[in-house]
Amino acid sequence: MNKYRNKFVWMSIILELSLLLGASIYFLAHQSIQANVNEENQVLENSVTQENTQNETSKQPDVINKIPTKNQTNLVKTNKTKTCSPTNVGGPYTVCPPFQMGIYYAKKGDNLATIARKNNLDFFTILSVNGLKTANDIHIGQRLKIPNQSGIFHEVKRGQSLEDISLMYNVNLRKIIRVNQILDPNEIKPGTELFIPGAKTTLAFQRELLEKSGVITKKPVDNEDGIQSPKSRSLFSLPCKGVKLTSGFGYRRDPFNGGREFHAGIDLTPGYGAPVYAAMDGVVTYAGWMGGYGKLVVITSKNGYSTRYGHLSRITVRNGSQVRQGQRIGTVGNTGRSTGPHLHFEIRKNDKPINPTKYIKAKK
Repeated sequence: MNKYRNKFVWMSIILELSLLLGASIYFLAHQSIQANVNEENQVLENSVTQENTQNETSKQPDVINKIPTKNQTNLVKTNKTKTCSPTNVGGPYTVCPPFQMGIYYAKKGDNLATIARKNNLDFFTILSVNGLKTANDIHIGQRLKIPNQSGIFHEVKRGQSLEDISLMYNVNLRKIIRVNQILDPNEIKPGTELFIPGAKTTLAFQRELLEKSGVITKKPVDNEDGIQSPKSRSLFSLPCKGVKLTSGFGYRRDPFNGGREFHAGIDLTPGYGAPVYAAMDGVVTYAGWMGGYGKLVVITSKNGYSTRYGHLSRITVRNGSQVRQGQRIGTVGNTGRSTGPHLHFEIRKNDKPINPTKYIKAKK
């Protein structure tokens, strides 16, 4: 009897110890979980607090800028001037709204100028996107296209690149790519219609647009292309000394994809780091990075001629500076879409490329 009683006692003790051990384990586990939850909540609260602090800090300058002091007003003006400089073209990242087209129905008393003002657009934007032939006669109920931002439509011409278009309208290259959702800039074909946001148009372009729309009468032009040979070969000089021509002007095989492409200039190989000189007198209208050109300098003269110097390793002139023929403007490099160190040189008349070998002599 005592034997069974002892067994019962030991079983009771073991059971009590098991219950006690289980309760201890449960208590410790619950305490650890609660500590982790509290810690996570604390971290979350800290992160939210930091976020709110950062937001308040970032919002603070906006409040200050609403009532600028004299010094702040001057600073704002300076920044606006820098934004207008074309040194930003085709270079850094840019944010721009996606292109969208709306519809407007003309009302009584409407004309293109009043419609443009109502929609916060400029006159030439309305004129360009609608392609009107009789812009002076707007009738009630006429259906007009209204884009969500100022700009113009441009039809890509044969041999024209996105870099050419960017320089033509002084618009950031990346902006053109983003607005038009271009996947491969090298696959833009002639006849493609692109929207150029915030295009800076020349007086000649504006006149042509006004003539096409019937706003003004078209004047007869003796030479439609406007390309005339320079009076003498001294207008241009070699941009490099002791150069060798490695690729000529016109259609050639693309060294990257093997396809047929138009080469708007000539390639010269004086060696990496060799000095590059201005081929003519003029003003530097662009100096900076430009897509496939890499580091590029564009010099423009009053007579409609311009010269381009691409793939430079270094630029020694600034945008807007006056240069004389023979003045050093940079050094030969291998920047941009290039297969090796060389200078890509172009001559243009009214933005149309012409063969440089007609005016300068280079060894082949």
